[in-house]
Amino acid sequence: MQARLALALAATALALASGPSSRTQAQTPRADETMDACVAALTRLLRSRLTPADYPETARSANAQGTVWFLLTCDFQGTFEGSWVERGSGSELLDQAALRTVERVFPLGVPAPAECRLGHGFSVTLPLEYRLVPPASKR
Repeated sequence: MQARLALALAATALALASGPSSRTQAQTPRADETMDACVAALTRLLRSRLTPADYPETARSANAQGTVWFLLTCDFQGTFEGSWVERGSGSELLDQAALRTVERVFPLGVPAPAECRLGHGFSVTLPLEYRLVPPASKR
């Protein structure tokens, strides 16, 4: 079986703490549109940095598959300040691999993508899917 590490497309913004703004809606993007852009940027960053080593051989050998949902937090300046597994996959191997991957891709103290510098702190929950796929058949 060939291993493939996939980032599920769904991402959920959890805690968006935004204060009232004196600007009208026509002058600034809606908060959910701004957060959607941030989540899309985080998803792209994660996808671009995934490697085959992010799916441990021990997990592949054990046919471990599943989705790990991790929480990522940023402070008001858009700096990564924490991450942890919010909902595990059912496999400790995958949960630990996901946490190592997230800590490598989103190291503490590093600025988030520009789309995530919102002027307030936030948390997002993102999925990391581990899936074994059969090799493509040769014709």
